[in-house]
This record gives sequence, C-alpha cells and structure tokens, in this order.
Amino acid sequence: MLQLLSPSYLYLPRGFSKKTLILLRLILLISFAVCLGCHFSLLPLQGAEVGKTAPVREQAPGLINAALEAYGGSAKVLSLRSFVVEYNVQSTSQSDFNPISAKTYFKDTDQFRSEIWDGNLQVVTVLSRNQGWVEVDGTTISRPQKELTPLRNETLSLLRPELLLLIFSKYRYDGHIKEKQGRMHQIQISGFVDGEYIRGRLSINGKTFLIEKYEFEIEREMTSGPGIFQGQIDYLKYSAVKGFKFPSKILSRQAGKTSYITVTTATLNEPIDENFFRKTVPASRKSN
Repeated sequence: MLQLLSPSYLYLPRGFSKKTLILLRLILLISFAVCLGCHFSLLPLQGAEVGKTAPVREQAPGLINAALEAYGGSAKVLSLRSFVVEYNVQSTSQSDFNPISAKTYFKDTDQFRSEIWDGNLQVVTVLSRNQGWVEVDGTTISRPQKELTPLRNETLSLLRPELLLLIFSKYRYDGHIKEKQGRMHQIQISGFVDGEYIRGRLSINGKTFLIEKYEFEIEREMTSGPGIFQGQIDYLKYSAVKGFKFPSKILSRQAGKTSYITVTTATLNEPIDENFFRKTVPASRKSN
C-alpha cells in the first residue's frame, strides 16, 4: 500500500539567511521542527456542526467507495504509478514574497524528486529507494531515507488526495455540514503512516464525492520532545488529465503559513528517465 502524508524536515547547509529558510519552508510546505522550540498540545478536531453525528458505521465504507468511484475506482487510482507535476506557490500570508516555481517527479512508490526555484536559488531533493540527498546551489547533503520520506508524503497528499481514501486503518462517518459548495460529508480518519500516528478528517462533496478538504494532526518526536503538527489542505479545483481527476488549485495551511498552489502542467504515466534520481543530474529548467 502506498505510504504518504507527514510533513518533513529539510536539511540545509549552515549560513543560509532567515529569509531563504522561510522561503524554502513555504515552497516545500513543510515545518522545520528544529525551529519550533516548544511542544504542541493535542487539539481535538471539532465534530460536524449539522447533520448526523456518527454512530452509523455502515455509512463510512459506502461513502469511501462512492468517493473512490468519483476518482475512477480503486484500480484506476492505483494504476497511476509515475507522474511529473509543475506548479507555482504563492504565500497568501506574506504578500511581499514572489511566486515560487516547483517541479515534482514520482516514479512508482520509492523514487521521488523535487526541484524548486526562487529567483536564482535552486533546491533539489531526491529520494531514490533507500538513499536521499538535498542539493542547494551545487552543495549536496546526503540524508537518511526516513528524513526525506515525509517530504515525499506531504507532496503526495497535496497532489493525490484520492490516496487518502486507501491508506488509513480507520474510517468513521461523522455526519455532514452545509457549506457554500453544498453538503459536505465528514469522515474521521486515523492510523499509523510511516511510523507516525495521524488522525484527521476528510470533507467529501455530497454531489461530486470528491475530497474538498483534509484536516490532520500528526504525532511526532521532535528535538524538543513529543509534539503535534497540525495542518489543513483545501482542494479548490480539479482538472481532468488523461482520465484522472487531478487537483489544479490548492490552499494549504500549515505551521502558521498559508500557501496557494496552482498546478500548471501534469504528465501522467509517462516514462521518467532513471537519471533524474541520481546525484549527477542538475535541476531541469522550469517550463515557461
């Protein structure tokens, strides 16, 4: 089963400016746990405000199946093994930041590459099976697989929300709420993913049965001790690409930062050169 979800740490050489670190955190949509310096308390997710409040367990499997069918069915979802996505990231909480460009490669479940541009600054992160490294303007730093897997997982949760319907051990119907888009069914989710316990909620559109919101809390061991990382992802718009429903406009709220992500191109199930997952390959140029 595909493993995903969990914001990660990005390791960089010493001496980078504070602005550069903030930009990189924004680009990758991750939290620097080493900079948090405090413990987070476990804040319970609030239940549905309108509608049924849960005990009908049978509703969860039916709703999950309906959502999977909206994405083309579980077989189609799992048939998407490799893809390349380019997107722009704009901070909505810091208006003085220019949009940042990113390009992400996924090949099967164990090869991942992220390329990021902020002006002349380039950051490349690669996870190739059991090896990983980060390259910043020509400087390469090797990192353990367990430290880069969360970054890959976080990116997957942004771009492949349908996988959230498959990876958790528990799904529980929690009623529905009324929002401007119409009725939103609420599904409570929980389970261990890559060794971290995650609990949260999916909001599923009552008409389209596509996921429109993912709220989560992740229990994590940090340098300052155990803590909780919280976040929310809103899938604002979907586009059809090769018969797949792919989110093209996304709003992410994590670690006190709000980011607007716009997907510009998506190439699905096309061959990806193995060299992209080797240290000798420089970052490709972003598309205009």
